[in-house]
Amino acid sequence: MAPCALTVDSLNPKVLALADHLGNAAIARRAQCIQNEIETKPGSHPFDEVLALCDYPHLLERSETNSLFSSDAIAKARKILDLFPWRTTGGYSHCQGTEGLRDVIAAGITSRDGFHCNAEDIFLTDGSAPPIRMMMHLLIRNEKDGILCPIPSHSLYTSSVVLQGATLVPYYLDESRGWGVRMSDLKQQLDGARSKGVNVRGLLVINPGNPTGHVLVEANQREIVEFCRKESLVLLADEGIMVNVAEGEVIWKSPALILK
Repeated sequence: MAPCALTVDSLNPKVLALADHLGNAAIARRAQCIQNEIETKPGSHPFDEVLALCDYPHLLERSETNSLFSSDAIAKARKILDLFPWRTTGGYSHCQGTEGLRDVIAAGITSRDGFHCNAEDIFLTDGSAPPIRMMMHLLIRNEKDGILCPIPSHSLYTSSVVLQGATLVPYYLDESRGWGVRMSDLKQQLDGARSKGVNVRGLLVINPGNPTGHVLVEANQREIVEFCRKESLVLLADEGIMVNVAEGEVIWKSPALILK
């Protein structure tokens, strides 16, 4: 009998290596619980009204819609549909995302940061995993390339580096300094990797931190930006949880403001 074609031993070793970098999946499990509740208890999570109106815009033209849907859902659906070509959410959109939505996001970033953000520079994705993979594909050319990643951090980054076959270069956040980046340690990690023949291509900064929840002070961010400039590193800035900053804590700022 021929041997089994697929076994644990014959799997891609890069995929197996992910086990060493996967973190707590509590958020994913909670999301699945909510999904199950939506399926078993319709109405328990009212996410469907706006989606229903956007997917079937003709409902907005019917008189009974006002009694079947909340006024807020109707208003939001009209606003969203105005951003889509031909007022429909079906079919393929532009590879960067619907232009109208990118315009709204660019305007929001411009308002937040105080300088112009070009909608053509924005790519909309279904979550954080696709852009992470996109950047890793762009930066990592072979196993000699490396990425500086903070520890602790979201496992999605460390696993993406490993899966690409590159070298993960960890740098350790300083809990005694509010999980800040100690520049001397960062330099030591970079030099150590380079001494082993690793071509470090980028530096990942997660701000606010995940899972730590810390916010980098402006002075530390300026040090990081200058470090990347001096060492010719691509600065990868994850701002995904910027709204999760408690009132009264350190004021969050985008690295774009620091660069300005």
